[in-house]
Amino acid sequence: MDTIFSEVVKSVIAYYPVEVKNIYLLSFKGKKAVWSIETDIGELIIKKVPFDEDHITFMVHAIDYLRDNGIYTPSVIKAHSGEGFVKVDGEYFVVFEAVHGRSPEYEYENELLMILKGMAAFHQASKGIESPTGKFPSFLLTEWKSDLKRRYERLVQLKEQRLQATDHNEFDRQFLLHVDTFLQQCQTSISMLNDPTFDQWVEETKVTKSLCHQDYAAGNLAIGSDGNLYVYDMDSLTVDLPIRDMRKILNKVMKKETAWDLERMIKMMKAYQEVHPLTKEQYHILAADILFPHLFYGQVTKYYDKREAKWTLQKHISRIKDMAATEISKEKVVQDFLTRLDEVVQNG
Repeated sequence: MDTIFSEVVKSVIAYYPVEVKNIYLLSFKGKKAVWSIETDIGELIIKKVPFDEDHITFMVHAIDYLRDNGIYTPSVIKAHSGEGFVKVDGEYFVVFEAVHGRSPEYEYENELLMILKGMAAFHQASKGIESPTGKFPSFLLTEWKSDLKRRYERLVQLKEQRLQATDHNEFDRQFLLHVDTFLQQCQTSISMLNDPTFDQWVEETKVTKSLCHQDYAAGNLAIGSDGNLYVYDMDSLTVDLPIRDMRKILNKVMKKETAWDLERMIKMMKAYQEVHPLTKEQYHILAADILFPHLFYGQVTKYYDKREAKWTLQKHISRIKDMAATEISKEKVVQDFLTRLDEVVQNG
């Protein structure tokens, strides 16, 4: 298999102005693969990507656009043709510069705040982007209300199915114990989005085209040897309100705690606000998104849709208990956060 992989890499690199010395397979997941290669110009990274040409063309353009606007992310090496990708045997490959560093850690406040400032800079730098193909691979901006309603309806459907079932296991019991609480959270969240601020922000973003990374988190970040924060994996870029990324990082950080932490949330939002200021009204939209039970929904559908076949039932049960506790603890924190917005939005 290594020989086959080596031949693939050599076929790809033949399209580039470099010479290969050594090849190392870093990961292989069927449609995706990553290699590190030593070349005459230093280490490079080759990624096999399962996207069509329009998607890859946009991704490469976005990386160049973000880099030009000050974001630290590995550059795309251009092939002889000048393109940012090559096609070999019906599959697409992109070659990147290699950047070494370590993932930031949420436990260290200075590194956590560095993440929020980096995210804010990313959102700021992405504004004004257009697609070279005229199409965006993802445009979640216009799908907010319909997506949240669909998720709400899915929880209702699952509740009805499990109530009718006679063979409840402990996961079912945990789900039924908490589902009404979270259906109420869904309704509160959706009703909060019926706000002129939300609709106006969506209309403005249709024009400015700001991007969300969708996984701006420690696993896709590195503090480089130069001290700068680098962001990787631009596979899932979407045109959207910045609060999608903000809500996701808040959830990632808070679910590692025993409960939502108000002071930590305020510090995180202050760091973001320093670089990419939002209005008080926009923070109310963030609060609406946080109040939707994304973590509970994700864990429930992971189990019932069998998306983690290797997980034991006990692991699923442990996770649903943890997610439910996190979701319940956030309600008062979000309310308290909104009463202290003056601390975040100094001039709002």
